[in-house]
Amino acid sequence: MTRTAARIARLGMAGSVSLLMAMPAVSATRPDQPVQAWPAMSGVDTATLLEQAQDLPTSDMAVGDQPYCADDAEIHRTLKHDFNEAPVPSDGHAATELWASQQMGTWTLVAPRKDDTSCIIASGIGYDTARDVDVYYQTVGLR
Repeated sequence: MTRTAARIARLGMAGSVSLLMAMPAVSATRPDQPVQAWPAMSGVDTATLLEQAQDLPTSDMAVGDQPYCADDAEIHRTLKHDFNEAPVPSDGHAATELWASQQMGTWTLVAPRKDDTSCIIASGIGYDTARDVDVYYQTVGLR
C-alpha cells in the first residue's frame, strides 16, 4: 500500500471511529449536556500528549499507536467535513486550537506545530457556544 493510500486509510479509520463515538452525543446534544473529553491516546493524559506532539511523526510515518498528526490543511478539512467543526476564538491556551461544532455538540483540541502540521490531542462532546472556552481546557486538564 502506498504512503498516500495508507494515510487516507488511517484518516478514514480515525474519522469513522471518532464519528461512531460521537453518534450518541449527536442524538443527545442539548444545552445542558455535560462536557466530556477523551485524550487522543488511551492511557496518556492530554498534557503529556501536548508535550510530545512537537516530536511525533505524521501519521503516515508512525509506527504504533499515537495521536493523529498530519498537514494542517488535512486536519482542518477533516474536522470541517466529518464533524462540521470550525475554529473557536480563544486565547490559544498552551499553543492549541479549539475546534467545535454547535450542530454536532463535538469539539477537538489540536496542537499546531512549526512545520505546518498539527496533532489532534483530545476530543469530546458537550460543546455549547454559551459555555466559556476554559471549560473545555479544564476538562482535558490543561487549565
